[in-house]
Amino acid sequence: MNQIHSRQVWKLLFSLLLSAFIASLSLGQTPSAPPASPAPAQSPSPAPSPAPGPTPVPGVNPAGTGSVVGPPKAETPEPPEKVVLKIGNQQFTKAEIDAVIESLPPQTQQALAMQGKKQFGDYFELSVLLSKRAEDLHLDKSPEFERKLAFQKQQMEAQMVMSELTMVTPEDIEKYYNEHAADFDEIMVRQIVVRKKPPEPKPNPEVPATPPPAPTVRLSWVGSSNAAVRAALEKNPQVSGLNVQETEATFMYAGSDTDLPGVLASLVSAGVKISNFDETKPPHPNVPNSTGLSPEEATARAEAIRKALIAGADIKKLSEEYKAPGEVIIEPEPRKLRHGGMRPDMEKVAFALKDGEVSEPIDVTQALVLFQVTGHSQEDLKAATPEIERKLRQEKSEAVIAEMKKNTAIWMDDQYFAPPPKPQGPPGFGPPQVRIPPHP
Repeated sequence: MNQIHSRQVWKLLFSLLLSAFIASLSLGQTPSAPPASPAPAQSPSPAPSPAPGPTPVPGVNPAGTGSVVGPPKAETPEPPEKVVLKIGNQQFTKAEIDAVIESLPPQTQQALAMQGKKQFGDYFELSVLLSKRAEDLHLDKSPEFERKLAFQKQQMEAQMVMSELTMVTPEDIEKYYNEHAADFDEIMVRQIVVRKKPPEPKPNPEVPATPPPAPTVRLSWVGSSNAAVRAALEKNPQVSGLNVQETEATFMYAGSDTDLPGVLASLVSAGVKISNFDETKPPHPNVPNSTGLSPEEATARAEAIRKALIAGADIKKLSEEYKAPGEVIIEPEPRKLRHGGMRPDMEKVAFALKDGEVSEPIDVTQALVLFQVTGHSQEDLKAATPEIERKLRQEKSEAVIAEMKKNTAIWMDDQYFAPPPKPQGPPGFGPPQVRIPPHP
């Protein structure tokens, strides 16, 4: 019983050290190559060439004695029961160490395969030594340790039972693939986007127009004139948000552009040697984004591109002809897409096209989108297996959890487990603009 408890102690400590070990592997450098072996000394006179003779026959001694020359002997693998590590009166076999390594994340196992097991052995040795010291200090008897050990045991049990209950067989995967074959259809598709200008907001006489936001002014100077700058700017009623540092100041100026040079002139007359000045004007909230074409122009442009594609126009020449940053985007090369890679409405249109066909323009409020399909294919079972396995495991996991919750009485204190309060943001100014990405 004591031996079992001792194993639990060092396993817990080892898990605490493991995160540091994995981090050190991820930050470690590629091991340096072993030093080159010195070249063998050459004989001053070349060795005589062998006399010509019959071609050697595999398995037959060339000396003609009749003895058979066998193939090179393969290295015998070490037995799993071989002891590979001794720490005090404890010893660990190859099978035990291999089992621990196999429980590590795949990327850590790959790093060990490249760098060797020496660093892992050092961490393992340290965990055993610390475990022994913890037992000597009776830390394994503390309530905190017992809680951590129980929680770790609970997590390991949960992982093992879920892995067992959600096991997926190759037959399950093949059955799902055959029943959902259409989900793995693929198309080579080119996308064309013609952007539209957003509609200008209609003026509301009942709501006063929003004044343009004040620009931000940033200036810097030479010398210790921060006191003079502060005194001059604090007196100006058009200045707000003043922030004066050693040789730099920023503020918002609500006056007109013609008044701002006068402010700078007053600073110069006060002895401030200005070295740099710039003004940043934020966009007016009532001014819409001017990028794009009018609805009529966008429709005409999209139809012209569509007719050119149907006629077999060269895509590079077409891209150059209609090249317009912020207005027209034509993908030069088609992309491979599978079901689920697009918005449902766009996917329905694109997957209905035959090879070479071009869709009608799709209106997505801020743009017109066209698709040209250049080929069809289907993802094979081997490539689809990882995704299908994840999906089936997820479905089984949800079913197992739902069944257990259904058959077990569960109560949770809603006040204790309440979500954090939502942060109170500034008042909104209407619905946010939707950015149409260049890709579906």
